[in-house]
Amino acid sequence: MPRYTLRARVRNSRRGLIRESIISGHQDFSHAVIRRASSADVYSLGIIGPAAYAAVYGYLWDDSAASARQLATFGAEAFATLLERADARLWVVQLDASILGFLTMIVDSANPITGETNGAEIPRIYLLPGAQRLGLGKQLLNSAIAQARDENLGHIWLDVMASAKHARTAYLKWGFSELALRRFHKPVKPELADMVVLIKHLK
Repeated sequence: MPRYTLRARVRNSRRGLIRESIISGHQDFSHAVIRRASSADVYSLGIIGPAAYAAVYGYLWDDSAASARQLATFGAEAFATLLERADARLWVVQLDASILGFLTMIVDSANPITGETNGAEIPRIYLLPGAQRLGLGKQLLNSAIAQARDENLGHIWLDVMASAKHARTAYLKWGFSELALRRFHKPVKPELADMVVLIKHLK
């Protein structure tokens, strides 16, 4: 048998094993770490942010230019600006050397439905495909809740697209209550512009 044929078969075999491992969910996430983000993470966040958003919410957009503008709000420059804000808190989930997701929190943000003060908003919580539904989102949220309690805040709130059924189910499971609908202010498909505002009291 020619050597190049054997090598090709070995390469194909290895690719098959890797593919099987990914499909079977054999990647070990048990040693993933939740930590506060720093300026050193900005470059990585600027890559995974748009990728994670597009994977979850790409279906909302018909206007490619508007979609591109939305993705830019997940870019490195946006994260750098966020980290400079005194009211912002940002966590990442990291596995080995790779960041797989993130959560942002803005403290002293009044609830837009009830008007309650002394709260914190969770504007964004995203994980890359393959790292979802493994408990990592809950770990990120738990870190934010612990920080909110440390800062003596009374509640956290967030909004989520009404069409994101899995996310809504998860938030209800995690102790949030749905308050009301409001419209997303960016030019997504009109029939998909509804958002649900949720709240979780901490005291």
